[in-house]
Amino acid sequence: MIRSFLVLFASAGIAAVPSVAHGRCPAESSGELHAAEPTSTEAIAGTWVLQQVTDQAELDRLLPKTIGPALKTPHIRGFSLRVPWKAIDQDFGLLEAGWKIARDHGVSYSVRFMAGRHTPAGVFDRECRFYLGGRGGREKIPMPFMEDGSPNTVFEKEYDAFVARLAAWCRAHDVRLLHLAWYGQDWAELNHGKEVRSQAGYRYENWLRAHVRLIDVGLRYAGEDLAVELPFSGYGPLTEAAVALADHVVQRIGPSNPIFFCQANGWGPKGDWGAPTAQVEAAFDRVWRKPICRGQQAIQPGDYDWPNLFEKLVANRATYCEIYAPSFTRQHKAELAREIQKFADHIRARGPLVPK
Repeated sequence: MIRSFLVLFASAGIAAVPSVAHGRCPAESSGELHAAEPTSTEAIAGTWVLQQVTDQAELDRLLPKTIGPALKTPHIRGFSLRVPWKAIDQDFGLLEAGWKIARDHGVSYSVRFMAGRHTPAGVFDRECRFYLGGRGGREKIPMPFMEDGSPNTVFEKEYDAFVARLAAWCRAHDVRLLHLAWYGQDWAELNHGKEVRSQAGYRYENWLRAHVRLIDVGLRYAGEDLAVELPFSGYGPLTEAAVALADHVVQRIGPSNPIFFCQANGWGPKGDWGAPTAQVEAAFDRVWRKPICRGQQAIQPGDYDWPNLFEKLVANRATYCEIYAPSFTRQHKAELAREIQKFADHIRARGPLVPK
């Protein structure tokens, strides 16, 4: 049986860390969405257009037909660009190009990198432990632990150094939200799938500690001027882990602290987490009962019942949402635009949604 989170960390000799002295999510109050000096939640709140690209050529190709039209939708908060770590490891030119697109459209900008099969070859050249998976089962995936269960210090060192550079770039470009990656496999989400659980050195405790350490890396570079985010959904089983990770965040920085956001990346007709059953979805929903700031990402590009999705968004008190750019070209794009406006109007009138 998986031991409770507190017992796990007490037995590991990890002491409780004092709450980080940063601002808290403000109570809902009147105020403009685009204040002159917005708080973290005010700078993040609203609807973001999301697009993944692998290189400059793909970004250029998608800009006129997909990204551009989506960003012209009224009341869009910003442009969120998702890229492979290996595409920006040596050069932030692709991030600069996305930032320019956001600036040209008068919206905010946010970035996410993906590790897993998108981890740079140089990380593995430094003897980072890996297994083969991903597409065709031939791509290197970093392992969260070594064969004896100890930390994968090579990956963690490289990850820390990269996040430090990325956070500095974000601050220099007035980016207020930085989306981070887990060890992952195919995407940036949590990976607790059968592949990683079959590896030598696996124990739930070893896997969980590895991910807690990545949260702590993110918190080192977060502040009132830059929030970081990590998704609590992914390839499971994950319901116990998602709750444990939420507990760790609250323990570290206190309740409803907007320097960290968790995210549910399965926001769609069947719920928030992309879970295979209603029971698993309900188990994930325990995260929403924690005092942790949160956002939601559409499960995939689609043409949804947008009033239903935004109703769930508000009920979950999510500060922001991300919607894939192709969704803005579908049949119900006018309905989507209306819901985006309603969400923005709510924020203007009552302030950003935050956990109660």
